[in-house]
Amino acid sequence: MSAAMRLTSGIEAPGTVPTPSDVLEGFVAPYGLYLHVPFCRSICPFCPYNKVLLRPGLASPYFAALRHELELYDARSLRFESLYVGGGTPSLCLEELASVVTELRVDHERAIEVLPTHATPGGLARIRALGFDDVSLGIQSFDDRMLRHLGRLNTAEENRLALEHAVGAFACVNADLIFDVAFAEPDVFLRDFEACCRAGVDQISTYPLMHFGYTPFGKLPHAPRAEHDLLRRTYALAADLGYERRSVWTFNRVGGPLYASIAREAYLGCGAGAATFTGRDFLVNHFGLAPYERALAAGLLPLARRARLTPRRAAAYYAFWQLYAPGIDVERFRRLFPGARTVLPALRALRRLGLLEQRGGRLQLTDRGFDRYHDLERWVTYHLIEPLWEEMLQEHPVPDRPRRHAPAGRKTSGAARSDGRWTPVRRAQRARR
Repeated sequence: MSAAMRLTSGIEAPGTVPTPSDVLEGFVAPYGLYLHVPFCRSICPFCPYNKVLLRPGLASPYFAALRHELELYDARSLRFESLYVGGGTPSLCLEELASVVTELRVDHERAIEVLPTHATPGGLARIRALGFDDVSLGIQSFDDRMLRHLGRLNTAEENRLALEHAVGAFACVNADLIFDVAFAEPDVFLRDFEACCRAGVDQISTYPLMHFGYTPFGKLPHAPRAEHDLLRRTYALAADLGYERRSVWTFNRVGGPLYASIAREAYLGCGAGAATFTGRDFLVNHFGLAPYERALAAGLLPLARRARLTPRRAAAYYAFWQLYAPGIDVERFRRLFPGARTVLPALRALRRLGLLEQRGGRLQLTDRGFDRYHDLERWVTYHLIEPLWEEMLQEHPVPDRPRRHAPAGRKTSGAARSDGRWTPVRRAQRARR
């Protein structure tokens, strides 16, 4: 997994900006399209993603730039495996999205993130009319106290109505839930989980509250054992209610569809803050609206960072995210990545340790592996993704940047994240630099 862990150490300003044909020719497999809509009506304090308060005059030039980016790639002539629209709050800008997505050729699912208060019968009908067949609802909780803790403006009742309106209206409905073992007793989250199961959602994505240093929650410590215990209790509850654990943090109806947001083999990212993985390169767009729009006005791709991946690093990056869900098709892995042969011995070692198992030609995490991966995913997020995102968020004007300090009384020392299990990983990472 060293390539995934060392990825940001190789990300740098691209120098000469790649041309669209350079990017497209780098894809090693059919790819999906990710579109980022950064606008929100309010900023949730737990959210680390690239987002901007929607003010008058921002949307029109942004979507004009997004259309221009797609035109540079000649996107209308391409065939995408899938379409995923994230944010921000994409459902806030459906009229603007219509001019972007309706002429795209997508072979499989079209998915969009939806604010629960937008999941009214009329709002969902508009989403279906745009061709979306999968939706993800940012439920987070059905407990009003937990929603206030997370800074959410929607209520528990609005969340319940959103599920009622969405389930059965789309091919796949995902509900996001957040748990914070330091704030609420486990039964709150288990009740939230059961409510989603009873409502009949296709997938439940269960996330620990992440403590990003540049958000108001700050760098608080985690309680891994308590989180593992809660997820194991969730697994037992899911089995009783007809759901199965398909990835580290997702549970699906048995036999139901999978809502996949990050475990794509390859993807082209467009929009401010979007990323691209071709199998040879990892590319990151400008986060700030102004530099994003300026680059496109000059006829250039809005690329701010690029990591050229060696075959081994590319194979390791691919393996890392495919293990998240749904697992690694070993033969396909060998075909796609020349570096696979150097990564497979490490995967076999994880299998001997009982963290992976082979199921019909696919390597997947075991229950024990889910626990270890839960911790590894968080480590990668804090040590690799967070520094990159914090750097890129500095492109926003000062008033729009996230608060860098936690509320009074919260410990924000980086030492709060100390976890001895990853000390060998950190040492190995430093040794390779």
